[in-house]
Amino acid sequence: MLLCFADPIETSEISILESQGHQCVVLDRQSGVDLEKEIEMAEVLIVRSTKVTRSMMVAAPELGLIIRAGAGTDNIDVEAASELGIYVCNVPGQNAVAVAELTLGLILALDRGISQATRDLKDADWNKAKYARATGLKGRNLAIFGFGSIGQEVAVRAKGFGLVVHALTNSERASGATNTISEVEVILHDTTEQLLAVADIVSLHLPLTPQTTKMVNEKFLRQMKPGATLINTARGGLLDEDAVLQAMQTNDLRVGLDVFEAEPTEAATAWGPALAQMDNFVGTHHIGASTDQARTAVARGVVAVINGYEIGLPPNCVNIAAQPLGECAIAVRHKDEVGALAAVLSCLGNAGLNVQQMRNEIFEGTRGAAAVATIRISRTPDPATVKELETIPTVIKVDVLVST
Repeated sequence: MLLCFADPIETSEISILESQGHQCVVLDRQSGVDLEKEIEMAEVLIVRSTKVTRSMMVAAPELGLIIRAGAGTDNIDVEAASELGIYVCNVPGQNAVAVAELTLGLILALDRGISQATRDLKDADWNKAKYARATGLKGRNLAIFGFGSIGQEVAVRAKGFGLVVHALTNSERASGATNTISEVEVILHDTTEQLLAVADIVSLHLPLTPQTTKMVNEKFLRQMKPGATLINTARGGLLDEDAVLQAMQTNDLRVGLDVFEAEPTEAATAWGPALAQMDNFVGTHHIGASTDQARTAVARGVVAVINGYEIGLPPNCVNIAAQPLGECAIAVRHKDEVGALAAVLSCLGNAGLNVQQMRNEIFEGTRGAAAVATIRISRTPDPATVKELETIPTVIKVDVLVST
């Protein structure tokens, strides 16, 4: 397959893909390449920060898979991909440790005034009295919003510093998160208001969705303690930066950010947010996942997605319906012969029934093996259709399983 990398990836993983027979093209975005033209023959597109638009997908008729080399997919028009029948997969969890390490670094930098002290030393300004006062971390309350893989890694490291970890109650958490909550002794709260009321430090680890966009607004900030710390290493759009700046000026809010509402698209340019002019601010350049360890882990995850896609089972696909589709499911037991499924699908089509999901499994056996196709269709078939299906020579039995 022709694989196009719109952002850099570990060369060792490219070598693995090339050894598997793939053609790998790494695009040089800094040279001003026309992405739409460069990817027009691509079968797989791999991106980190590059935005993938509908027009780019339309310009690449061979494109079947877009991989986000990381967790979030908000830089990809997932809706357009779904309309065009293109898989969108991510590589979640591989950069969790790197982001968690930076999160703790920002917390420490704010508590100890590290960036300001470094700046003063560079200016030959020694002022021990100014920087000899810090609250310390032990015993302070850390509220984590978003208890996925990154949030859990933050919690584990926070406990090592003696922080008391708090989070919101969520009955739908995965078992891994539940285990971390138990091991770290996380204190759970039912509402955001309750969580913010106890928090000395708030750390955000949520995806950017319509529900989370600018969730840190004036109301949210009013509920935080005076002098509290706000950390965001997730997505810049979670913050209303104007409201945050106001809280920094009036409520002594201390802020550590790795991400911003409107980041430059260029890798290097003259830019800085208004927040960065405040003394109670520390920031980095959206580099939370940028460690050698994380890049290697993510690159291996990309290879795993491509290998899965080759056999029709792409992992971590974000735009395949999670819930069963269709009003009805039928189980068609049939002979494992050429044309058996084609005849079944033709019969359903003639009856005006749209196949929305299907799984076909072969029973063990060496002679005359049978198979069962579980097919979810747009509505319940009438008895005549079921009877017609059972008259197909290769069909053994048809069962109507579910009607919803």
